[in-house]
Amino acid sequence: MKQKHGVSFKDIKQLLVLLRPLIPHMMLTITLGVLGYLSITAITVLGGMAILQFSGLGEYAPITLLIGGVIAAGVLRAIFRLSEQYSTHYIAFRILAIVRDQIFSKLRKLSNQQIQSIQKGELMNVVTKDVELLEVFYAHTIAPVFIGVVTSAIYIGILSSFHPLYGVAGFIAYIMISYCIPKAVYSYGERAGENYREGFAGLSNFLMDSLKGIKELLVFGAQKRTLETIDYYSEQLNDTTLELKKHEGLLKAATDIGLYCMVFLQIALSIYLYNEQRVTASESLLALLVLFASFGPSLALSQLSASLVHTFASAKSVLQLLNIQPQIQVSGMEAAGEVQELSFHNVAFGYNEQQTLYENVNMNWSKGKIIGIKGKNGVGKSTLISLLFQDIIPTSGMVKLNGRDIQHYSKESLLEQFSVVDAKTTVFSDTLRQNITLYQDCYSDEEILVACQKAGLNELIQSLPEGLDTYMQEFAGNFSSGQVQRLALARLFLKNSSVYILDEPTSNLDALNEKHILKSLKMHADDKLIVLISHSDSVLALADEMYHIEDGKISVA
Repeated sequence: MKQKHGVSFKDIKQLLVLLRPLIPHMMLTITLGVLGYLSITAITVLGGMAILQFSGLGEYAPITLLIGGVIAAGVLRAIFRLSEQYSTHYIAFRILAIVRDQIFSKLRKLSNQQIQSIQKGELMNVVTKDVELLEVFYAHTIAPVFIGVVTSAIYIGILSSFHPLYGVAGFIAYIMISYCIPKAVYSYGERAGENYREGFAGLSNFLMDSLKGIKELLVFGAQKRTLETIDYYSEQLNDTTLELKKHEGLLKAATDIGLYCMVFLQIALSIYLYNEQRVTASESLLALLVLFASFGPSLALSQLSASLVHTFASAKSVLQLLNIQPQIQVSGMEAAGEVQELSFHNVAFGYNEQQTLYENVNMNWSKGKIIGIKGKNGVGKSTLISLLFQDIIPTSGMVKLNGRDIQHYSKESLLEQFSVVDAKTTVFSDTLRQNITLYQDCYSDEEILVACQKAGLNELIQSLPEGLDTYMQEFAGNFSSGQVQRLALARLFLKNSSVYILDEPTSNLDALNEKHILKSLKMHADDKLIVLISHSDSVLALADEMYHIEDGKISVA
């Protein structure tokens, strides 16, 4: 997924739309934040009043009342802060769940081809690191922005009550510290944040590929090259991290300089107004105390620039995934029942106008039949199956299920009617039982063992001390390729759907196990529609009907 540079207003708007279910909680967080900062200011101002009154420079209220106000403000500050943090973290964890749910919902709508085009390391980064970084935007950006705006408006009103020029000075200070300086410095670190995110994704992709092919890397002596590539990515990340640290240092330095300049400006303004007898000494001192105590929200906004460099780079990756348009925009709503018949009517398909895989395809597959499909690599054998799964749609013609256009059925109900086994089987670092059932608890041990017997896996299970509870290592390191393929066949028999699709189902099996599997398929073919895709004549000899794909044509063999 190639990223564009910069975050647009449209991107920000889309991120805010995701927050809609949590608006009441966000309003509560903002209110608590405003009250918390006002409590801090009250501590400083009431304490200043007490000191001024004790020094004889003013008369405000009884000393005990002022001191009591300071204590009460401190207690309220603790309550407001704790409540704000609780609400903020609730929003953070809820929004993480909402965004991840949106991502997985989107992935379920994409075709296999679209999902396979996304690098696995990139996808892993999006659903983990990128989503978690969005917490900075939702929990630590939106609320502080509104808190900063509200509190600044209140502070400007308080400062103006001493003299309008104090209000003007406060406005300039808040705008400069909370917006102008971070905005100017952000552009310096924006590209570094994007580079870091891209480099991290590249390293993740490379590490996942290297781990998957670690056996080949060792056998062919590619360890040195692999380590050099890892070092290259690491050096890039180190260089980018250095740029980000420079950005953070520049931001802090610029913010401190701006803060001190505003303080000196306020002091100079107080001296001027006092000499002009427009304010008293106590008023000028209180105005300075209010200003000093009011920079908290502005400083919080200023420091966001450093974290938003990372956050917006991750946000673009998340939004880019969410904005992928499924190849098939509309899936039917009807539930597909048990498959009695599949048929192709004048079907043509090509991935583009210049590349037509086949045309005028007419076939009729019925329950109880074994269909064989043969053809060279790349002629479109597996594409036929993608048409059945709604991963792609025909360029012309129609695919029907039980005499009805397959587009009328929902993809979820279609997948329930199909079981697929191909030459590449994915296994998980978990028990043999979980790998066969794919984490579905609806199967009994007896059903699992019957499926394993049909797949020729029962002898292996009986030989294992822990049986079905045997742990499968990563990438099935403790199982042979033939055993893994039989595991895939056990999944197929266990699901017991109405259509079995087997793409090179015995490519990793020896002759004895192949014969056992084919015999088992033949025995259970009466109430199934079985589609065999293979180069092996011994496998295709099982077929009742044979089709051959060549030169864009599908003909009966």
